[in-house]
Amino acid sequence: MSLLTEGRRRPATSDLVKIRRSAAADAGGASRSVNAVRPRLLVTMGDPSGIGPEVVLKACAVRKLRERFSIRVVGRRCALEQWSALFGIPLEVELIDPLEDATEATEFSPGASTPEGAGEALACIKAAAEMCLSGAADAMVTAPVSKVAMASRGIDFPGHTEYLARLTGASEYVMTFVVGGKRVALVTTHLSIADLPAAITRSLVLGKIRVLERGLREWFEVTDPRIAVTGLNPHAGEGGMFGNEETIAIAPAIADAVAMGIRAEGPFPADSIYCGLGGTDGPGAAFDAVLAMYHDQATIAAKLWGFSEGVNVTLGLPIVRTSADHGTAFGLAGRGEADPGSIIAAVTLAGEIAEVRARANRSESVKPGRW
Repeated sequence: MSLLTEGRRRPATSDLVKIRRSAAADAGGASRSVNAVRPRLLVTMGDPSGIGPEVVLKACAVRKLRERFSIRVVGRRCALEQWSALFGIPLEVELIDPLEDATEATEFSPGASTPEGAGEALACIKAAAEMCLSGAADAMVTAPVSKVAMASRGIDFPGHTEYLARLTGASEYVMTFVVGGKRVALVTTHLSIADLPAAITRSLVLGKIRVLERGLREWFEVTDPRIAVTGLNPHAGEGGMFGNEETIAIAPAIADAVAMGIRAEGPFPADSIYCGLGGTDGPGAAFDAVLAMYHDQATIAAKLWGFSEGVNVTLGLPIVRTSADHGTAFGLAGRGEADPGSIIAAVTLAGEIAEVRARANRSESVKPGRW
């Protein structure tokens, strides 16, 4: 069942098998032949004190994921070994520790975020992105990190999306949430509500529509995407009674997109357009995605669709990046109760997008890569 076109069945607990690492898993000519065609995925560990390492270990224990994709974890060996011993879950895939030769092993306490841990999480993100940029990997999947811990170390990190856009040189990008066949993207991301009216401009909205439309075509293989664009204000402004952002920015941007041949419509009231999205009945049923104006306008809907199944994917980057749709959950860390459903869905979607890109590359006579 593909996450590109359908909802994902939640994995059974029995799928999270705890078996010892097989020394022959990626050895020998036959395995190397398989690795040459399987998408090569990098999964970062996230903040070493949050639930990231736990859900990553649980995801890598799912045999069907390892059989379908060639997965490596990018993280601190010392941290993952601690988590592995705590829960009795072996790391079933190869580990890349970008700091193994640069720093000494660090002790991590579940739930106790540190500036050091934040810095090491960032180093893993950077290493994974650089491998994707160089062609050494086909996609990256990120586990959650702490923005507060990043800030305590003096790191300018509003989020994975913005950081990776800067790192990869992407000038236009769209944070997008996927739950089965439902998709919602954002015009603005991590921004104060007080700053929203000034941020919503005609050019910004148009740029997001264009990136979303291209992503739907190229990564999700939607032949002729239809995009519903929300308003910013209640009732999409009600003809200017509750704000004029729809009139001066959003509607003109939609008209610009239509003039370019993009099937964008709106602005629609955000409280109703999600009804029927990805289905057959309701205002959203006719559309392939919704473009929302701000963070919570999109993420509340996404989490209600399926909290443990949501995936965050960044459209517009030169690399494939997906993420679990949840945070570090420091209060849950160390208890062994973290649900790996979202990171499993993120790995699956990253691999499926990588497969789509590989098919496009093969049509252009580009030879698949290997580790």
